[in-house]
Amino acid sequence: MKNLYDLNKRVLVSLVLVSLVFLLIYYSQNPIMKVIITAVFALITATALWEYANLSFAKEINVSKKTMIVFGVLQIIAIYFTSMPLVLLIAAGVALFLVHFKRPADALSNVATAFFGICYIAVPLSFMLDILYTDGRWWLVYLILVTKITDIGAYFIGRLWGKHRLAPVLSPKKTIEGAVAGFLCAIGLSYAMGGEHAILLGAALGIFGQIGDLAESLFKRDADFKDSNKLPGLGGILDMIDSLLFTAPILYCYLRIL
Repeated sequence: MKNLYDLNKRVLVSLVLVSLVFLLIYYSQNPIMKVIITAVFALITATALWEYANLSFAKEINVSKKTMIVFGVLQIIAIYFTSMPLVLLIAAGVALFLVHFKRPADALSNVATAFFGICYIAVPLSFMLDILYTDGRWWLVYLILVTKITDIGAYFIGRLWGKHRLAPVLSPKKTIEGAVAGFLCAIGLSYAMGGEHAILLGAALGIFGQIGDLAESLFKRDADFKDSNKLPGLGGILDMIDSLLFTAPILYCYLRIL
């Protein structure tokens, strides 16, 4: 009964959040809404980096949390300036080195972990915002729907018919049957939204979305965390966006190259 209650609570909270997200996307061309959406993305980025820092602290890696969060948020704001994201990424690396000049102990692991956190979280989220403002609302909606249908298909089919464990050490409840179902759901929805030329793109999102999910599970397992946070009905922000962190760069590169 408790598992059913937790599932119902997560579904309800997820539906409310999805509704708010699509409402923001729908009005995203309004100048005031652009500021609000950027602020929301900045808040998501800051919270996700805070959760990532806590995972690091659990492994006794004392990353510079404030520096990491500041430059992560700046990475989001920088989408208004075409050349700024790369400049800020370089500046973040330099700043993380400067922070450790006075406390060089474990600098190698601390600097590398913090810089990776910015690349892992802030950069993909900035890609999502850039997709919204450069390529249009439809592409961001496509990204979210195809990524999340992968998660949903894998979860429910895995729970109902899954027998063979996909990654028993990282996530014992994930199954090969569920992974295949999620992959097929991604292809099916991608085809429905974009036609035949979108099949390969949907397949890529279906694969990398599940890798992103397992990647965050890897971090949590290493840090001995069940959820990245204790937000009611959600767990953590990282738990919510883990698959998008891997699919957003795929779609971004697709749109820029093809």
